[in-house]
Amino acid sequence: MPKVSLLVAIYNAADTLPRCLDSLLAQTLTDIQIVCIDDASTDDSPAILARYAASDSRIHVLRLPENGGQAHARNCGLPLAEGAFIGMVDADDWLAPDALQLAWEVISEYPQTDAVLFDLIRVWPDGREEDYWSTSQQAYKPTSSLTYDIQRIDSLTCGLIDSPKWSGFEAMRLSLRWKIHGLYLVRADIHRAYPYDETARLYSDDNTTRLHYLHSREVRPSAGRYYYYQNPHSTTQRVSLLYFESLRAQLHMSQMLHDEGIPADVIADHEQFRWLGLVDACYYFALHRSAFTPAERRTARNAIANAYATFPRGFNSPRKFGYCQCRNFRSFWLQEKLYFALRRLAGRM
Repeated sequence: MPKVSLLVAIYNAADTLPRCLDSLLAQTLTDIQIVCIDDASTDDSPAILARYAASDSRIHVLRLPENGGQAHARNCGLPLAEGAFIGMVDADDWLAPDALQLAWEVISEYPQTDAVLFDLIRVWPDGREEDYWSTSQQAYKPTSSLTYDIQRIDSLTCGLIDSPKWSGFEAMRLSLRWKIHGLYLVRADIHRAYPYDETARLYSDDNTTRLHYLHSREVRPSAGRYYYYQNPHSTTQRVSLLYFESLRAQLHMSQMLHDEGIPADVIADHEQFRWLGLVDACYYFALHRSAFTPAERRTARNAIANAYATFPRGFNSPRKFGYCQCRNFRSFWLQEKLYFALRRLAGRM
């Protein structure tokens, strides 16, 4: 049994895949398995995978007949993972040479640890780097987003961010608002019990992170560095209707919290965050409206309307213009259009 199995989902990643695989093969922790799932790529990715697999027996390749998205691809690769711990690396990202070794040292020193986080470093195409979340500063830097304009950080989670370890419940609570991130190694039996959520084409796999943390005895950070490439060609970076899948994913997260018997105050806090996600979807629509066709605009509006309908009448929304719940969706939509028109005039878009 290898110590670590890594799931690498690949779709048309020929430009970045060699860098990713080279970083995994260069790990100072050599007792690893690399499960590559080609999600029906149409570029040179299959040929690259074949070449790497022929040169190193630690690489296992699975090719899917049709594209199903990252979560589905990783789930297809999960049964092949033989490691004691399992993690994922996106095909456009890479690890520092000692990343797995440093993570494994935490696991070895603290046997109660069921999940261990990497240091997360954001990298831009021009080579610029930024600590996104690191053990050295224990501070998570979310991407610039409207939802963080008025994000409430309660005293419980504020006090937990600086901790050298968390209980599973504490880590889950922090991850609901992404005060800790979702790139980590987790004990294999937990991962198999909770495969990636495929409710939405994108973003619902984030929900799985919360369940992995929740069912861990302890969650700890490590100094192993994960380089998170801001690929302008990736699905999450391009302007796309797939962005609105986040609304469906967040709703399913609420349902999962109910199913797990999570306390009402935690669910209420997530619902507040989900509401901010709804407003953020309106911001995204206003920001990129011209990039969508009329049919796509209707689809996006319907996705926002459907998400709005999942909040009860009288929901405790922020009392701020642009953020508050209205009598009905029509009124809410008019509020959002006016709010973002004013932001644009003020140069805040």
